[in-house]
Amino acid sequence: MRVNHISHSYSGGGAAIAAHRLHLALLSKGTNSHMTVVDGPDEDRITKFAPRKTLKRLCQREYARHLRKKYARTQVNGLASLGLASSGLAAYLNSQPSQILNLHWVNSDMISIAEIGAVKHPVVWTFHDMWPFSGAEHVSELDRWRDGYVSSEFSGFDLNRWVWKRKAAHWKKPFQIVCPSNWLADCVRQSALMRDWPVTVIPNAIDTDFWAPVEKAQARADLSLPQDAPLVLFGAVQATQDPNKGFAHLVEAMRRVHSAVPDVQAVVFGSDKIDAEFPYPIHFMGRISDNRVLKRIYSAADVFVLPSRREVLGYTGVEAMCCGVPVAGFKTSGLSDLVPNQSLGYLARPFEAEDLARGVISILQNRHNETGLAMSGTARQHAVDSFAEAVVAGQYQALYEEIADSTEYGFGAISER
Repeated sequence: MRVNHISHSYSGGGAAIAAHRLHLALLSKGTNSHMTVVDGPDEDRITKFAPRKTLKRLCQREYARHLRKKYARTQVNGLASLGLASSGLAAYLNSQPSQILNLHWVNSDMISIAEIGAVKHPVVWTFHDMWPFSGAEHVSELDRWRDGYVSSEFSGFDLNRWVWKRKAAHWKKPFQIVCPSNWLADCVRQSALMRDWPVTVIPNAIDTDFWAPVEKAQARADLSLPQDAPLVLFGAVQATQDPNKGFAHLVEAMRRVHSAVPDVQAVVFGSDKIDAEFPYPIHFMGRISDNRVLKRIYSAADVFVLPSRREVLGYTGVEAMCCGVPVAGFKTSGLSDLVPNQSLGYLARPFEAEDLARGVISILQNRHNETGLAMSGTARQHAVDSFAEAVVAGQYQALYEEIADSTEYGFGAISER
């Protein structure tokens, strides 16, 4: 059974990293796994697909740019993907031998909405955000996907409605959907577009042998961080640009933390600086490309704060827990799967900075006692039990085998190759 993971990249962003980690985990379990990407060099079992350079594609991309420029800024919160430009990827995949296609993040003109509907191989689609069942938006606060974007606060052309209608027109055959969290799966089941499609919950995989605690004193020494100060860690990639990151909640929560824990210090990765004032010492680690360094950053911290308003699962939170660091965030979206109970960290009432601060303060004040040490160990064990590569790959293998043997949804049998 051949499985081909279709992903825009295998290294650029959380979705790409998740797809690549799954590919490697499946290989280690004996699955004949491959990847097809458009961004990144050819490697063993990874093929770079070059979209066709046609006049039709050029015109489609120009029209999509025009629509985004005219409507996306006022109608879409964050990234807008129209899925309009044909790339030739569907025809390329259809010419290949029998295989299961596992779609991942396929935007940035990798494949059009129409082409996705034209794929003839059985499809498993791992959702890394809300785009597949939404309109042009990747993160939705208004939840218009529930009724198919019937209601609208915009007069005239509705960009999300237009994209959603094209999905409904082209995606007649249901795909097998995989969601990394129960929250995202529930959204799919409540969506007008995919409420009757099959959905399975399988978390993203991570190498828990690599992502493991480094002794805290050693990690702090390696990074030139203070040995005795309580350290709060957070990631700052697009923190001030993307409202979904919850940066305003974080700033307010940390102000309260500083009042209760005066010697607190913050550690930030993903950015060289943040345009904000902080009343406590802050250590900017910059953008981290070496996971060995990132593992030490997690291990040096006493708590990792993930204040996002919506997260599919929260990959940085998974990495932190693997390193034995409790996670604090809001009880919303996929974070409820990441931190299912308070023995692993703290989930505050959405979106109350005071309650978030209360959780961070509690973790910091207990960091050296039996409660804190138990929380660190429990967080690590939860990550191993739930997200280890062998666990996740086994769940995907079972799903692939079920699909290969099934004629439901028009899949048909997949031969061994």
